[in-house]
Amino acid sequence: MSDTLIVIPARYASTRFPAKVLAKLSGKPILQWVYEACRRADLGDVLIATEHEAVVRAAAEFGAKAVMTSAACASGTDRVFEASSGRSEKFVVNVQSDEPFLQTETLVKAIGVLRNNPDADIATAGAPITDPREVNNPNCVKIALGENGRALYFSRSVIPHHHPLSDLKDEPWYKHCGLYAYRRASLERFVKLRPSKMEKLERLEQLRALEDGMKIYSVTVPFLGPAIDTPADLEEAVKFLGKISK
Repeated sequence: MSDTLIVIPARYASTRFPAKVLAKLSGKPILQWVYEACRRADLGDVLIATEHEAVVRAAAEFGAKAVMTSAACASGTDRVFEASSGRSEKFVVNVQSDEPFLQTETLVKAIGVLRNNPDADIATAGAPITDPREVNNPNCVKIALGENGRALYFSRSVIPHHHPLSDLKDEPWYKHCGLYAYRRASLERFVKLRPSKMEKLERLEQLRALEDGMKIYSVTVPFLGPAIDTPADLEEAVKFLGKISK
């Protein structure tokens, strides 16, 4: 049996883009794109966790296993925890359902961090920002990274600030990929924590882990395609798909 379980929390009642997980991108639901990327990584079982029967039915149509979770789950991580309860895998990966361009390499590298770095409670991923429009876009979450890949902070603001007197003229900003690989004990610790002040301010639940002293390490990958938070993001995703398909 594999030591890794991948769970895709797929909330149907998205506030900014209702039913976005079932919105079509090049003829396939966004959720299907994410699921197929997770399957290609070949790390272990892949589950879709949802609160709505429409998602269960759609998942069955493209051959995925979906489990119903409570509509009262406050976050995607709570949904992942509920779906993974009773399982025995050592690592549980939360892959957000709005990342249709997730690369299998990203998943494999993130799990590698947990396997090779006993200091890591959680592993995630980021990529250099190459589109200037994303730098000031609050929907593009930025990561401040230490030398060893440890995540120091996540923000919707531009971090770290690039001071004009700094000698790091070519240092990129990094954007965050919506996945979190947890040791099972770290996931259990996280869901017992109350939402933190920084988490509430930024609307970023990973800040809850940092404020509690948990250590998050980020692997760096060459690029990340657009995540889909709004209908406008879906239009950008169509354009991006056209570029990479040429």
